[in-house]
Amino acid sequence: MKRLILLFLLSPFGLYANWTVLDRRDQPVLDGKLTASEFRVRSGGAEAEIDLVYFAAADAKLEVVANTDGKIRGLQEVIEASGGLAGINGGYFDENLDPVGLLISNDRVIHVLQRAELLSGIFYVKNRRPLLVRTTEFVGTKGIHQAIQCGPFLVDGGRTVAGLDHRRVAARTFIFSCGPSDWGFGICRSVTLKEMGDILTQATMVPAHHINRALNFDGGSSTTFYARAGGQTIFSEGRTAVSNYLIAKANHQESARFTDPSAMPMSNNSSPK
Repeated sequence: MKRLILLFLLSPFGLYANWTVLDRRDQPVLDGKLTASEFRVRSGGAEAEIDLVYFAAADAKLEVVANTDGKIRGLQEVIEASGGLAGINGGYFDENLDPVGLLISNDRVIHVLQRAELLSGIFYVKNRRPLLVRTTEFVGTKGIHQAIQCGPFLVDGGRTVAGLDHRRVAARTFIFSCGPSDWGFGICRSVTLKEMGDILTQATMVPAHHINRALNFDGGSSTTFYARAGGQTIFSEGRTAVSNYLIAKANHQESARFTDPSAMPMSNNSSPK
């Protein structure tokens, strides 16, 4: 019996506990419709830092901003020029800023849907309602106002998706839903995809809620987060210009939109970085 206990303690399952929140700071974002959170999580000897915003779907308007011409020089510019409250970088793109996968911005198809193992999920807005589905569940672009196809799926049915990479460590950007009414997005630093999935399912991201689905967005050097919280900003800067952004506005705001004159369906011969 003693030998069995010792073997368990020395095994990976005995060395690592669930991810738990060490400390956090929550702040209202401007009119209080959104909440911004900064916190650290720990599992065994591993730690990660997270910035995110969460909100009721009825209180926020989610908008995709295309930047295929590279004229927008960063997320902060997008937020301040469009009257946004918070935002992150969006989906994958090639070196020339051409998007990879489906991208729709304010009813305009910037890039068509692609079939690839990595591009396993689609975030989209239809009838002002945000949705997060697997690419195989997607029924078409009719009536869709905003969309970003990316991947991999991190959480499904409240559980970490099986088979996520457990080796490569990088900053991660993600979007999640706790059900139809409660949403959020953010970044997490210094984790693998497998750890990101476990963090989202095990740590309490949103008080009194459990994350049901989550999708990975473009990470690495592209990872960026910006929120206008109270009298200050929370800003984690990544690459200066990326192909597209996802921003949140208060639902009563009129859109001050960036436009991309080159918006049109593009060929689907691009591939993830």
